[in-house]
Amino acid sequence: MFDSADSFIAFTASASAVAEQGGMIGIPVIVTSIAGQPAVSVTFDFDEASAAIEGEDFTLVNSSNTLEYSQGAGYDSIWIQPIDNDIFTGTVPLIINLTSNTQDYAFGVNSSHTLNIIDDEHPLGVWIGTYSVVALSYGNPGPWDESWTVVTSAVPGDSESLSMIINTGNGGGVSFLASFDTEEMTITIGAGTEVGELYGYGPTAMYVGDYATIDIESPVVGTIEADGTIKIDKIAMILTDYGFSGGYWDAFNTTWTLAGKKAVRVYPPVDKFMLQH
Repeated sequence: MFDSADSFIAFTASASAVAEQGGMIGIPVIVTSIAGQPAVSVTFDFDEASAAIEGEDFTLVNSSNTLEYSQGAGYDSIWIQPIDNDIFTGTVPLIINLTSNTQDYAFGVNSSHTLNIIDDEHPLGVWIGTYSVVALSYGNPGPWDESWTVVTSAVPGDSESLSMIINTGNGGGVSFLASFDTEEMTITIGAGTEVGELYGYGPTAMYVGDYATIDIESPVVGTIEADGTIKIDKIAMILTDYGFSGGYWDAFNTTWTLAGKKAVRVYPPVDKFMLQH
């Protein structure tokens, strides 16, 4: 049976996240006790190990570092306002610790909470988003053209690469890395990079090729443009379970357009592997 000795205080979750350009976020703290207990005050502080700096990355909206529970139980929140600055720092964690309370209640498992403040000044931010990709076939131009969707996202701790997932409409893509050179305005994907089961015939890997030939050593290299457009020619898709000869699905000249921009209409993909084999 729950009694006053079982009273405790805790965050309702151990972590949360907020965009740097987003609005303020409330982080709930719960006091669990039986009815009729006296009012309790709970103090908190910001851990010195936090990468987030008060006044630079966030401000505390509460008037003080103390939460008040006049009924002796219930919820109150720590309110944090992210600061949308012009400096790229990557995602910065703010660690908040519950430090004391006026009734000497025990702190629960979640006595610390990490708020991840997500930076919006990523140097590759122009190329982060959802792309509509026109993939023009080398194997059979027109009938074998494909239409892909590619989602790109930031990589924690890496400001020169993006994570990508390709969806061809025929299978499940997996995350892979592409490196960006904003001076040369190029994108590079390593030779043989596995990109998922894109066509329903097992794993698919990406190489350089034009359907008649394949280069198994050189990386796949394309160009990037300031408006977010990406162009990569000679993307050879290999079904790795079938080898370089039997598993040569096709090669493509691709144009990537951020969602919301006008894309070129193409023919729907067909089951080419069955036609070829």
